[in-house]
Amino acid sequence: MQTTGRPFSPLFACSLVSKHWLPSSRYHLFGDLTLHLGGAYEAAFLSLLAHELCTFSTSVRKIWILPQQELEADLSKGMNDNIAQLGKLTSVRTLRIHRQRIIPSQTLSAIATAFKNITILVMMLRFTTFSDALRFMCAFRDLEEVHFEPVRTPPGGYPPADVVMPPNLRSVYIDTIRGHERWFADHRTPTLTALSVVNVRPLDDINRLDGMLEGFGHHLRHLTLQFANQKGEFDVQMNLAHNTQLRSVEIDLSKLTRRHLLPAIASIRSLYLEAIVWRTRRSFDFPAPSWSELDELLADRSALPALKKFTILAPKPSTASFNPRMLMPSCDALGILCGDQDIVPEDD
Repeated sequence: MQTTGRPFSPLFACSLVSKHWLPSSRYHLFGDLTLHLGGAYEAAFLSLLAHELCTFSTSVRKIWILPQQELEADLSKGMNDNIAQLGKLTSVRTLRIHRQRIIPSQTLSAIATAFKNITILVMMLRFTTFSDALRFMCAFRDLEEVHFEPVRTPPGGYPPADVVMPPNLRSVYIDTIRGHERWFADHRTPTLTALSVVNVRPLDDINRLDGMLEGFGHHLRHLTLQFANQKGEFDVQMNLAHNTQLRSVEIDLSKLTRRHLLPAIASIRSLYLEAIVWRTRRSFDFPAPSWSELDELLADRSALPALKKFTILAPKPSTASFNPRMLMPSCDALGILCGDQDIVPEDD
């Protein structure tokens, strides 16, 4: 078991000052907790949690559960009973859980029951099918944000009709496009307006991605896409014409070599778009028409009247070799290009 505090840190010292300082110190010390199920400290932690004088149970707001990777069938009833005790951590709102091997359905059910009130779920788990992954996610009815990463999970069939999207879900992060991710668009709730998809293969996944974007339609407000490396001569293109209410778009092309942003956003049709972020590599040796057409697109006040910010992010060092203001004079005149520097370097 680990907490955010470190041994001999000022927070530990503060907790020893007086009984009046103790609640505030524990609130921060136990705010973010990592628990290794089946680990050496699990029994000691559960013993403390079960004690009638336990005072930290309401301090834990984030918990990261890491079942021992070597455990298989031994995620048994005894383990499920231990997980049930974690239900005493009534203030937990963020749950992170990671395992490379399949967790039995009874154990998943115990986790969903113990942490039924969470609003943020980060799940990096292996399931028998994609349907099982969706069933686990949808068991958390108060969910607002989800990091959806089924590890080495085959697509399988669609989940049954009784698997219903959490009614307040507003943001979805999808690790890969491999099968039935369109389910999120087909079963979205009115609150679901933010979508992030990473590891998108620009040659293999575009059709599925376009299907998802079409399914979200005008309900999508915030879109983040990160493209994976794939060899070949191609432009990264997608269809954003259906997403007419977009407020922000972030496109990450940094894993690709010499791919310009223009083809990726040429189909934008949102009158409400306020910000575009382009993450790229250090090389900016693109044909001049790419920049002039991008400048024309972004500076068109009839097409993008609300656009206030266009940011290029690249690894350090980048500003020494390229100045986009020289090739995008219209955007520069409108004040759309952001930052004192021409290319804003990423932080280390």
